[in-house]
Amino acid sequence: MNTLRLLSTSALAVLLLAGCSSTEPAVDDRDYFDGGALKDPQPMTLVLTGRVLKSQGRLVESEAVLRRTLREHPGYSPAAVELAELLVKDERAGEATLVLERAIISSPGEALLHNDLGMCHLLSGRNREAGAAFERARSLDPSDATYTANLAMAHGILGEYDRAFELYVEVLPRQEAHRNVARLAQARGDDVRADSERALATSTSE
Repeated sequence: MNTLRLLSTSALAVLLLAGCSSTEPAVDDRDYFDGGALKDPQPMTLVLTGRVLKSQGRLVESEAVLRRTLREHPGYSPAAVELAELLVKDERAGEATLVLERAIISSPGEALLHNDLGMCHLLSGRNREAGAAFERARSLDPSDATYTANLAMAHGILGEYDRAFELYVEVLPRQEAHRNVARLAQARGDDVRADSERALATSTSE
């Protein structure tokens, strides 16, 4: 059964948005997609609906569905992540930050929430706060290379190049780690360090 394909139909999306339910009194435990009565959608169904609406360019409706999900299921992290992504793409990083901060109160142990919060802080120019959020994500899930790389980036943005390099080499070859630090130094206008890192990348063996 392809749930996403079924959810993409406009008629079903409307039904889910409206929160319709069957008027037949008979008890039916079957899923709607298996022929059962339409019941109140589960939170993940709402998230998937919001995702489909977003893919169709129906951003206002998608946001409404995701906000409804968070109202009815406070702290449901998949909805918070999806809504924050939509808001960031709509250049509303401040609102995305608030969504993620509320979700973290309910689910403080979810690394992805902290990582996404870090990205929102970066977009808003709060680089120290971004580093702290990435640090928390990494501590919660050290196995995810993305969190380590994002923490390295935050240190590089702050001009803490040595720490950035130490983190990058945990997840990247040394040459690529030097290149990444060079890019961050260049972005800060630090041409001397950028040239130094590029030279090290050239001279370093894999």
